[in-house]
Amino acid sequence: MLSVPSSICRRLWLSCLPGLAVAAVLMAASPARAGDLETRVFSIMVDGKKSGEYYLTVQNHPGDVVAIAAMSNVKVTLLGVSVYEYNYRGQEVWKGTRLQTLESSGKEKGKDFSVSVKLDGDSLLVKANGNQSRARADAWTTSCWRLPAASFRNGAVPMLGCDNGAETTGRMEYVGTESIVVAGVKQDCTHYRVTKDVVHDVWYDSLERIVREDWTSNGHRTVLELTEMRR
Repeated sequence: MLSVPSSICRRLWLSCLPGLAVAAVLMAASPARAGDLETRVFSIMVDGKKSGEYYLTVQNHPGDVVAIAAMSNVKVTLLGVSVYEYNYRGQEVWKGTRLQTLESSGKEKGKDFSVSVKLDGDSLLVKANGNQSRARADAWTTSCWRLPAASFRNGAVPMLGCDNGAETTGRMEYVGTESIVVAGVKQDCTHYRVTKDVVHDVWYDSLERIVREDWTSNGHRTVLELTEMRR
């Protein structure tokens, strides 16, 4: 099993915080090249109203290892009254297309959650909210931050819930290549329709990393859209 120093995830976690000099902090502490680090800033719109932001920091490491840190805060109000709140903090380490570790915590509608996952032999050992289970070693996380293995890109795909540790079978359908505006620049992106809790339309750039996600749940449309790239 791959062992990745926890300091990598701690440094990535810091880089997700708004206003920090991300590149300076991580480059001084890591041998990775400057081009290997980026932070993506997304706006979160619910029913056409900005309701939060999502920060995704990605850094490559030797041996085809990629570590990410993610942070999101969502607050939906109606007539000035909060009707929904969601906070998430997560760290994932991948080697190739296989998840090695995942650590996440947060709160939804006032209820705390905590998930810890690590590759253990030929499966993933999952500890979620006091319960323990195992999941497929080739599971794709519901963060959907990058495309899964090519074999899963147009059919059934095993999925692992980042905020509940649940293993499910989703479905991924290739829609096509589309020219969309990403952080103010038009570029060609691949569009997939991903069925997890509900159907999500997700767009990926040439690095196979997420740039936009659009879905409707309980009658409310949510759009996650990349607005800024920091390197």
